[in-house]
Amino acid sequence: MASNSPDIEATLLSDRLFNPRTGSFTPATIAIHNGAIAEISSDLSNGALNSAGKVIDLRGLLVTPGLVDFHTHIFHGQDLGVQADSLVKHGVTAAVDAGSAGAHIFQAFKELVIDKSKLHIQSFLNIATVGTTSILLQGELKTASYSNEEIAIATALRFPEQIIGIKVRASHDVGGDLVLEGFRKARSAATQLNLPLMVHLGPAPVDVEYILENLNSGDFLTHAYTGWVGNTLVEGGKPRNSFIAAKKRGVLFDIGHGMGGFDSTVAQVLIDHGFYPDTISTDVHTYSVEKVIGLPQVLSKFVALGMELSDVLTRATIGPAKLGRFKSAGVGTVDVGSQADIAAFECIEEEFTFSDCHGHTFLGNMRLEPVFTMIAGEVLFDRDNRAR
Repeated sequence: MASNSPDIEATLLSDRLFNPRTGSFTPATIAIHNGAIAEISSDLSNGALNSAGKVIDLRGLLVTPGLVDFHTHIFHGQDLGVQADSLVKHGVTAAVDAGSAGAHIFQAFKELVIDKSKLHIQSFLNIATVGTTSILLQGELKTASYSNEEIAIATALRFPEQIIGIKVRASHDVGGDLVLEGFRKARSAATQLNLPLMVHLGPAPVDVEYILENLNSGDFLTHAYTGWVGNTLVEGGKPRNSFIAAKKRGVLFDIGHGMGGFDSTVAQVLIDHGFYPDTISTDVHTYSVEKVIGLPQVLSKFVALGMELSDVLTRATIGPAKLGRFKSAGVGTVDVGSQADIAAFECIEEEFTFSDCHGHTFLGNMRLEPVFTMIAGEVLFDRDNRAR
């Protein structure tokens, strides 16, 4: 049973709690004290209803650790940025910003967003000093002087708690004839810092073969399951040999759904061959939010494509939490002593038609609908007023 201590501020009741460490779904009573998980019990008897503090009944829902979105753009006020705390209504309690800020604006991003948000936030630093500012006018790599590895290195060393790697958007629309130069500078900066490089896969001329050849263990390819003609991880109806080799040497693959980062036909081939992404993320930003909606919707698509729900949830909780180098105990997990970051979802079981970014549709039989989000014991989203 949950503790009857008067110090317990809230008790959550769940008949389906997901534990990402084991991949299991079990009943649980979760006692919260001072924003942290004080006790977890499998007892759901009537005695739990008499626990000290507020009782929040989440039975009938899927309860998980707060979701971790590994690819977002949350520098609000900048061209791409959405409000960081708007992700809470999707069950997200931690996020990685994928290079919205470059060196010359990173301090502003830290002070205006990271330091003020309820979310746990980590960031990749864009190799271009201006980041993703005004991308509809010009890609950030099209001015050669903006791609500056010395300034990027100095900034990453100045903010080691928040910057977890270097980001480059290595596609023609971002850099034109200068895109390869930007890629090489990003590779050099990440190597000198001994930090991961995250590379955005888009339209050539920087092709997927060249990118994969230059990624090392611990580096990331994002938009990995995209469908640009001739520049995908699938060739001749099967996974590229270079992709398989990169996977074996420890290169990591992130979804980054966004406006063009997800092709269900590519994803289906890779999943059917047993190649699951390492992280499932949204690439939510100003121009993608209507297509992406939120992380639960993206997770639902991967269940529809044949992945088990437990495998999907692991890639949006404990997996990206570890890769994102979050400092707070409990990001991506539900453990005694950890910060109480918890989400709950309705699992709507009926036939749905999903869509990708490349004109394809596909069917699924389950959709996750966010209902409840708590960060550090504070209820921040409560669709059904269960905490009232």
